[in-house]
Amino acid sequence: MSQALAVISAVSTVASISASSKASKASARQQALQAARERRQAFRQTQIQRAQMMNSGVAMGGQDGSALAGGQASLSSQLGTNLGYGTQMSGISRQINMYNARASMFEGIAGLAGGLSKYDFGAAPAATVPDSSFGGGS
Repeated sequence: MSQALAVISAVSTVASISASSKASKASARQQALQAARERRQAFRQTQIQRAQMMNSGVAMGGQDGSALAGGQASLSSQLGTNLGYGTQMSGISRQINMYNARASMFEGIAGLAGGLSKYDFGAAPAATVPDSSFGGGS
């Protein structure tokens, strides 16, 4: 019976590690999709703001003015900052997932080792010391 339990423990541990790994990969894919969506949204918002700024500048007759150019440069700078922040957050999330997956794997290994430690593998054969004499006589 204990042998069957040890096998069940081992199989369950391996299945747990596999499921944890798959969940981590799915979470990473989800985060990558979310980050891509946020980048597109930030870019889209910047385009809308730039178009509104151009419309206002044209309506006021200042489409060639330095204020409009400065405002557009500011929008580009803000976009770059926002994209950089999103990329950093995505990288940190990937690291968190990786560490969680490792922790889960080691938990599984510990559970497997704990289950196997209860299993009686039988007595180890006694170690024998080879005869150190070399058949030569003196």
